[in-house]
Amino acid sequence: MYSYEERIKAIELYIKYDQCATDTIRELGYPDRKMIVRWYQEYKETGIIHKKKKKAHPFSDEQKQVAIDYYLEHGRSLSRTVKALGYPHRGDTLAKWIDELAPGERKVHFKRSGVLQFSKEQKKDAVIGSCQDSWQF
Repeated sequence: MYSYEERIKAIELYIKYDQCATDTIRELGYPDRKMIVRWYQEYKETGIIHKKKKKAHPFSDEQKQVAIDYYLEHGRSLSRTVKALGYPHRGDTLAKWIDELAPGERKVHFKRSGVLQFSKEQKKDAVIGSCQDSWQF
């Protein structure tokens, strides 16, 4: 997140360099091309740059608890809870609430993949074992 002063500096430089995002980014080291264009468009349309980013809808403690209770009572599914209640809009937000207000209650998912994962120690033992086998006549 860039400060108000950093955004103003970037816009002023962008204007000075005839709306050349590449030169602006090269000199400042920030932001990316899409961001500088977005800041400039906001400045061009409104004449100002917002000082603070709009925060997402703050949820009350009661709403958080309702979501956690639903999650715990309906199969511990983040997506099902979000779909049923209509909030929060992302499952990771609900996961944070659960970890904060009901620690240890969240269902942990393990990624399934066709590749087995071995520790470095297991890999080392396998290599040593195969080398020892090949040296035996």
